[in-house]
Amino acid sequence: MKKRLITVLSIMMIAVLGFSGCADSNEGTSANEPANGQETAAAEENGSEVTSYPEKDVTVIVPWGAGGITDTVARTFTTAFEEALGQSVTVVNMSGASGAIGTESAFAEEADGYTILFSAETPGVFNVMGTSDLNFSDFDPIMMMVQDTKIVVVAADSPYETFEQLVADMKENPGKIKLSYSSPGASGHIQGLTLNLADIDVNMTPYGGGSDAMIACISGEVDFTFGNYGTVKDYLESGELRALASFTDNQVEFLPEVPPMTDALPELKSIFPLYFPNCVMVKQGTPDEVKAVIRAAAEEAIQNEVWTEFVANRNYETLHDFSHDEIVAYWDKYTSVTSWLLHDAGATVNNPEDYGIARYEK
Repeated sequence: MKKRLITVLSIMMIAVLGFSGCADSNEGTSANEPANGQETAAAEENGSEVTSYPEKDVTVIVPWGAGGITDTVARTFTTAFEEALGQSVTVVNMSGASGAIGTESAFAEEADGYTILFSAETPGVFNVMGTSDLNFSDFDPIMMMVQDTKIVVVAADSPYETFEQLVADMKENPGKIKLSYSSPGASGHIQGLTLNLADIDVNMTPYGGGSDAMIACISGEVDFTFGNYGTVKDYLESGELRALASFTDNQVEFLPEVPPMTDALPELKSIFPLYFPNCVMVKQGTPDEVKAVIRAAAEEAIQNEVWTEFVANRNYETLHDFSHDEIVAYWDKYTSVTSWLLHDAGATVNNPEDYGIARYEK
């Protein structure tokens, strides 16, 4: 009897120890979380490598000053991106040379995903403007972000009630109608140069910054300017400015009474859509498995309420659904259109041909 009891107890102890060993081997793994071996098998089945990225803090370089549009967008995105990435993310502003200084700083770091560039559109004209030998091809895009709608505005007491009237006057008085813009190669400069494609000669003056260019328009020092909707919204609501057209080839939904520029200038349709967006990028050579992690975190970040409310409140146009190849194709188009607009206007240091930039043909 004793012998049988000892045998039964031994079997029970072995069973308990075996169960305990199985539990220990899966410690920290829930029913919804695969063990490391399963993750490895799934990764190998998908043809990708397992990565431990990110193992340390990540830096996002914004090549513009704190408080500007690009910086505000970047910091809002980074708040959601940090949460999705599960690692601390630090935003560093490196302004100067139309974004070239920050861009070169990002490029100087290792291609390991720990330095991310939150770029504006200016790398498209770095080469021809002589600000840097880098361009969009030196980086790999992760995600296209947003753009603020650009609109043509005049002072409240301007004689121009419609964009058609402004166009007619520019054609009748070549070189006499005045346009303000921030600086050479910036978005307002390029938007003004598109008028040349419609054989319109306008008197363009740089004011060193967007705010000064806008004040020049409000005061009547110039006849009109191009502005970001977010920048001019308060002026429109206060009655200090009047919107004549949007820099688009289609009707902007939240501006139902403001027609697209191409209604009056259909000859410009060939270059549209012409966006001036932000883009999340990493240095060329960054491992695919690291880019996949960054891209997945970015996809999660744009679903975050912090980001969606920010975008909605500012009426930003989202370009998140651009694929990798579509982003590359767009920046090629942007570089072509803008480089040649600037070169034909005599505003470049270098010839686009020297960098293999062909004229854009739709």
